[in-house]
Amino acid sequence: MIQNRAIAMQNQQGFQQVYSQNLDNGRFVIEISLDQYSDVFNEWDPAPFKRRDLDPYLQQYLEESSDEIPLRYPLEICFQLPQGLRDRSLETKVCDGFHNCLTFRLYLLNQEQQRLNRYVFLFVLAGFSLIGSATLFRDRLGETILVSTLLEGVVVSGWVFLWEAVSLIIFKKREIHHRYRSYQRLQQAPIIFAELPPES
Repeated sequence: MIQNRAIAMQNQQGFQQVYSQNLDNGRFVIEISLDQYSDVFNEWDPAPFKRRDLDPYLQQYLEESSDEIPLRYPLEICFQLPQGLRDRSLETKVCDGFHNCLTFRLYLLNQEQQRLNRYVFLFVLAGFSLIGSATLFRDRLGETILVSTLLEGVVVSGWVFLWEAVSLIIFKKREIHHRYRSYQRLQQAPIIFAELPPES
């Protein structure tokens, strides 16, 4: 099973004390200990490595590690296996499957971004349409109590739509953009394999 490294203690200063840095290329290394190559992928997914989904615990660990290391720093992923288990052909398949999975996640995030853009456009259109209609009808229908009450409700509805659009832009789009950049950095990270040091 995947053994997640301990997260930084409260008295530690910065991610540099948690993640080692490859001095040859300047990348910060996310180290993951495996018992076997199949630990990288979801054990319940019957597809071959090339099309299999990532193990959910590994995915969570990668996301958390990526969040801890600022996006301006490049990453390197190091899978560590017990002594004597290295298999070059399996490592190639694992790398292909890993990158294919992240490519698919980037595709899904891009689709979600496009849907969000459509919602923002529709909310803005609805908001301004309602506010504009209320202003137009107020001039035509006069200022009776009933008309004023109804038109105020229309104006409030318009502002609700506009606020929803602003909320999507400020919060949801920002979250999706961050996740996209995080997955993109993980996808571009070189993958290396190493053997765990022998137990003393």
